[in-house]
Amino acid sequence: MQVDRMPTMAALIGRWRTEGEVLGDDGRTVVATVEGSDVYEELGPTVVHRVDVAIGGRRTRALEVVEPYDADRGVFPTRAYDDQGGVEDATTTVRDGVWTFSAGPTAATLRVAEDGASMSARWTRPGPDGAPQPWMELRFTRVG
Repeated sequence: MQVDRMPTMAALIGRWRTEGEVLGDDGRTVVATVEGSDVYEELGPTVVHRVDVAIGGRRTRALEVVEPYDADRGVFPTRAYDDQGGVEDATTTVRDGVWTFSAGPTAATLRVAEDGASMSARWTRPGPDGAPQPWMELRFTRVG
């Protein structure tokens, strides 16, 4: 696997319609649906990611700030804030066109379609045995 020399977030920039499912403790049963939008925008060398979704009918909003690429660490340092007062430090890596977001014990793998019109993400969280298990399956369609 080759590591991109100077990865960028360019493929994510834009507005996305978001839909998907939240999975239960067994990692298979759908317990809620997700509908809404994600917007990635450039703010100089920083990327701002705004989330506005309904999860199981409950509105959830978040703001994620993706800092410029840190070549020494091989990551984009990331901090997320949610509408419940939560703050989470994370990292984002890009390898072979696959974005991996890691925040504590949760992680997401994001893939953008070759035509750039859609993307998909799979979130994992620790299962009962501590091993990662599926948590959310999300699909995004570019708007505009």
